[in-house]
Amino acid sequence: MGFGDKLKGLRDQAQQAVADNKDRIQGAVQVVGEAANSKTSGKYAGKIAKVGERVSEGVERFAKPGDADTPADAGAPAAGAQRGEATPHGVDNPATGSPPEFE
Repeated sequence: MGFGDKLKGLRDQAQQAVADNKDRIQGAVQVVGEAANSKTSGKYAGKIAKVGERVSEGVERFAKPGDADTPADAGAPAAGAQRGEATPHGVDNPATGSPPEFE
C-alpha cells in the first residue's frame, strides 16, 4: 500500500464521517451563526448567513461519494478569475480588503 492509497483511505474515512454527521455539522454551523449574529447585534447577518450557506454546500458536496479525483467545482472559474489575483496575505479582493469568504 503506497502513500497515495493511504491518503485515499483517509479521504474516504473523512468523507464517511462527514456523511454520517452531516446534520450535526450543519446544526453546529447554524448555532455558531446565531451566536455571531447575537454578538454583533445583526450587523453582519448577511455575511454570516452567506458563510453558513457556503459551509453547508461544502459539507453536502464533500459528503457525497464519487470520483474525488475530480473536484465538484472543476468547471468553476478560479477564485482569482472572479475577484482578482491572490496576495501573500490571503486577501483576494484588493478593492474590499477582505478574504473571498467574507464578501
